[in-house]
Amino acid sequence: MTLKEGMLGTALFLAALVSLSACAAPSDGGPDRAELGGEQGGGAVEEGTSVAVEDMSVREMVGQIFIVGVGGTEPDYFIEKMVRERNIGGVILFGYNMRDERQVRSLTTALQELSMRTEPALPLFVAVDQEGGDIASAPWVAPQPAAAEVGSRGDPAEARAVAEEIGKQLLRAGVNTNFAPVVDTGFGAAIGNRSYGEDPELVSRMGAAAVEGFEGAGIVSAAKHFPNHGPAVADSHKRLPVVNHDMETLRSHDLPPFRAAVESGVPMVMAGHLLYPAVDAERPASLSPEWMGFLREELGFDGVVVTDDLAMAGASGGGTPERAAVKAVKAGADLLVVSSPPQQQADAYDAVVAAVESGEIPEEKVQRSVGRLIEVKETYGFARGMGIR
Repeated sequence: MTLKEGMLGTALFLAALVSLSACAAPSDGGPDRAELGGEQGGGAVEEGTSVAVEDMSVREMVGQIFIVGVGGTEPDYFIEKMVRERNIGGVILFGYNMRDERQVRSLTTALQELSMRTEPALPLFVAVDQEGGDIASAPWVAPQPAAAEVGSRGDPAEARAVAEEIGKQLLRAGVNTNFAPVVDTGFGAAIGNRSYGEDPELVSRMGAAAVEGFEGAGIVSAAKHFPNHGPAVADSHKRLPVVNHDMETLRSHDLPPFRAAVESGVPMVMAGHLLYPAVDAERPASLSPEWMGFLREELGFDGVVVTDDLAMAGASGGGTPERAAVKAVKAGADLLVVSSPPQQQADAYDAVVAAVESGEIPEEKVQRSVGRLIEVKETYGFARGMGIR
């Protein structure tokens, strides 16, 4: 199923996500998409009033567009406050958050239960970067080859199988979103063996197959790092890379793998902190209205645009992510990743709330983003995966 298929509508989804006493984690065997509507465990849904996006407050809507970091291996005061008071849309887990499958399942279940007890009772994105090769922090997931190794064999079936296996194993611990595959063309700074290769046609085939593999596992995927980190000679974690490709090179070399991922139904595209002067000489793609428009209009993407981590220097310029968060939403991003310390997360949220309330960011823009986010959560059965029917 893709975002364009099987939509029951935002209102129907929200009607199912009402007051909840507790939620069940996925079974040890990992839920199949077709089995997500099975026996409800650990709680019952009470009848209540459905909530439409238009009925959500500004603070509730703004919270939904944030994915934030977690301080440790279990919920602490800060992440619980982000859920209860700021209605965050999701969390991102790193190696220091994950000891083993049982511990991660306990962590994700606790956070999902808290989110479902907090109005408007929406399940969380629980995201990781599990690409295979060296970028693999989930310790219970079996090691998989790096993209470059898979690409060297040129078999899309292998790329699809690797992605599906990663996805199935992540779901066992309640991880429902994987910021992969990398569809950058080339092995430049910060990419290396994370890319399938230097030929955009090869990368297109392999990346599209990986999207299909994650889809087959029932996990949300994100093609990254738009418009292409492969040729960059600087690492966007440390500073803003500049790629001086002309429009012809952009269309022939950088963008084909992203177009292929979009055509394969990828639910998310991650915008990178990359400056391409041919399109926007002032702002990285993650903060650029021109690039967001390009992705929507020229590539025809109608899913969720997620930013790379706004804590990275390529977005923040070495400062805090507060200003970058406002710029990203103004540009058209739907979902912001902020792994910074708790106070910086809160400041970024407060800054976006203030920008919406002042009219700097139109409220309708945030409503559209939240609608896209809920659509993904509905399509991928987040509620059913937690035992909610």
